[in-house]
Amino acid sequence: MDAITNQGFGSLGLLSGFPVTWRISNTVSNTVSKVANNIVVAGLLALVTCGADPCAFASDPNATHPVASRAASPSRKIRHVLFYDGQAREFSVYLPPACNSDEQAAALPVVFAFHGVMMNGETMAKMTLLHELGNRCNFIVVYPDGDGHGILRTWNSGGRSGRLERIAEDDVGFVRCVVAQLQKQYRIDPKRIHATGFSNGAMLCYRLAVEAPEVFASIAPIAGTLAVPVRGALRFVPTLHIHGTEDKVVAWDGPNRKTPKNLDFMSVPQTLDAWKNLLTASNNESESPKLVCRAEKWPDRKADGTRIEVQRYAIDPDSDVPDLQFVRVIGGGHTWPGGENREWVVGKTSEEFNANEMMWDFFQNHPLP
Repeated sequence: MDAITNQGFGSLGLLSGFPVTWRISNTVSNTVSKVANNIVVAGLLALVTCGADPCAFASDPNATHPVASRAASPSRKIRHVLFYDGQAREFSVYLPPACNSDEQAAALPVVFAFHGVMMNGETMAKMTLLHELGNRCNFIVVYPDGDGHGILRTWNSGGRSGRLERIAEDDVGFVRCVVAQLQKQYRIDPKRIHATGFSNGAMLCYRLAVEAPEVFASIAPIAGTLAVPVRGALRFVPTLHIHGTEDKVVAWDGPNRKTPKNLDFMSVPQTLDAWKNLLTASNNESESPKLVCRAEKWPDRKADGTRIEVQRYAIDPDSDVPDLQFVRVIGGGHTWPGGENREWVVGKTSEEFNANEMMWDFFQNHPLP
């Protein structure tokens, strides 16, 4: 039987005299099959056509991943419902085996994974399988649901105008509340809360970096760009950005005639420039700080139609840890490298590297200062 408990959180619960949050816990296998989700893909097409350490990984393409052969026990999936701003909002938490047990010797890192347009947390989990890596490397994965119904959900990542702006939810506030709930309920490390996202969810990562930089240690947006102004940001949040050059949904060169008229976002080059400028401006140790860039072209190891170029930016010329890492997936589509293959409709999925492993390597090197 699933265990159902009550715990306070949120505005709506206060109306009844005590706050209410439901928690549903069940054991799930960490071998979720990679099944193509036709409904999600159809939703993405509609958006376009209608105008709408225990564990470390090296980013070197020739490096081996020591955790790949390690057996992992089943995770626990806990479904939460909380009330925020008068709405019931949901998120799923995947706990590694050692979480909240006698084996847990230290507070655990947390990785938020934000889905794309017309997806939800469950389809994000199926596409990325990030929680399987969480099992092996001992970190918690959170898959929140955006605003909407079923799998037809979106995030208010910025760049909205007109009707889209009028119906926009305060998703930054919602995410802050989720973090507060996690801190109450689980033993998490507040200095190691990270975020990744796909498409619209990647754009939300950038917004969180601008508006909640004290919460998130680092971010890893994939196939999504900046859609809010950077001015006023109090801290540069270390960032790993991954983007395909043949992305037709969040196009490399920015909005086009297929982009909804009430939606705006930066191009990939504009996003990179804005983030480099923020990184430079955030460095107070030098009167004229300069970015050091190390560029790499990886050998083509897979016959998947993609090639990889990486740019690593840092202020410290002697540092081997980049503050900003940009991965150009030449030939890649609107996809998650190493994830579910949806080539037939949204472009090529690169198998040259695994986005989950690369981002975990990046996250481990960037706790909050």
